[in-house]
Amino acid sequence: MFKQRVITALVLAPLALGAVFYLPPVGFAIFLATAFSVAAWEWAGFCGWHTLSSKTAFTTLIAVLYGVVYLATPAALHWPVQSNYTVEALLWLGVIWWLVAVLLVLSFRKSQQLWAQSRLIKIFMGVLTLVPSFTAIWLVRQVNYEQSSFTGAWLICLMLGLVWAADIGGYVIGKPFGKHKLMPDVSPGKTLEGFAGGLVFVLLLVTAVAASQQWPEQTMLWFGAAVILTILSVFGDLSESMFKRVAGLKDSGSIFPGHGGMLDRIDSLTATAPLFAIFVALFGGF
Repeated sequence: MFKQRVITALVLAPLALGAVFYLPPVGFAIFLATAFSVAAWEWAGFCGWHTLSSKTAFTTLIAVLYGVVYLATPAALHWPVQSNYTVEALLWLGVIWWLVAVLLVLSFRKSQQLWAQSRLIKIFMGVLTLVPSFTAIWLVRQVNYEQSSFTGAWLICLMLGLVWAADIGGYVIGKPFGKHKLMPDVSPGKTLEGFAGGLVFVLLLVTAVAASQQWPEQTMLWFGAAVILTILSVFGDLSESMFKRVAGLKDSGSIFPGHGGMLDRIDSLTATAPLFAIFVALFGGF
């Protein structure tokens, strides 16, 4: 299983980074919408839909919302939150939702009684999970695009790096040394040691980036933002585990051998992307 995971990752990572850096805006939007539409298809399973027609209907609804976001985004923008009230509201809505999601995970035993049996609430949760994160990634890719087509790509690369570092650090440290369960009711495999390992890997990544940029004045802000984003990244993973547990699923899907479904791959990204985009706007870049 581990070998299969590594092979899949070695194939997926270059494809994702190639799309981020070299696809034109419309091509990247299509690539992103396709990936997030697959995630919507899988979310339909969380809602208890398993027929082709029901899953197609839900996926189409979410895909239409992606299209609305694409059309509502200005063709040229500087820092995303400062450019459009509609997309700004979507980003903040995403951040607020993830604050709520953190509370739902922390109180899982009780909170599931409020939403586990409600398909409508789970639909709403799916919209709040997928649409703001799609918006955030699309906006970050467009940052300063007219001046340099790679500015947004490097920002997305940094965002992915934070998520991957937290995931890799969690696995490398948590697998051999993890003894204290983080949230056993939600995800028995997560440990406090793994969380600490992920945070250390993220801080090492930020240190390397800051050093390569000659330690800019915003370095301490970077570290603070990285800690917050790492915590959100972990809760993105835990949140998806919570929904899978309620739905009785081991994986969100099986599209990636050894890795499960699309949601299994982007769960941490959906949690971090809206706040990352807001940090980009507030800091004026990284």
